[in-house]
Amino acid sequence: MYFKLDENKNVIKSSLEEWCDFIEGRLPTNYKHVADEKVNDKRISTIFIGLCYDFNNSGIPMVFETMVFDHGQGIYQTRCATWQEAEEGHQKAIEWVKNGCIEEEEESNVT
Repeated sequence: MYFKLDENKNVIKSSLEEWCDFIEGRLPTNYKHVADEKVNDKRISTIFIGLCYDFNNSGIPMVFETMVFDHGQGIYQTRCATWQEAEEGHQKAIEWVKNGCIEEEEESNVT
C-alpha cells in the first residue's frame, strides 16, 4: 500500500507512481519531513514514509516514522498514522533524549 499527503497533510492512498513522485519531491504537496533536529548529540528525525510497514489493531496505516540516531545508529523508533501524531511523537522522542534515553516504567518492556 502506498500513500501520499494532500495539501492539508492528510494521508491519502496513492498509486506507486504517485508515491514515487511525492517522495522524490515532484509534487507541490511534498511534506515528507515533519521535523529533524539535534539534542544532546543525538539526531531526532520524523518523516512521512508513505509506505505502510505496520498496522495497529484498527487497520490504520502507520506511515510516519520517528527515529533517534546516536552517531548514525538508530537507538529509538516509533511509527504513527497522522501528521499531528508525528509531531507529538517527535516531541516525545526529544523528551526521551533529554531524559537520558531511559524508558519510562509504564512503557518498559522489561518484566
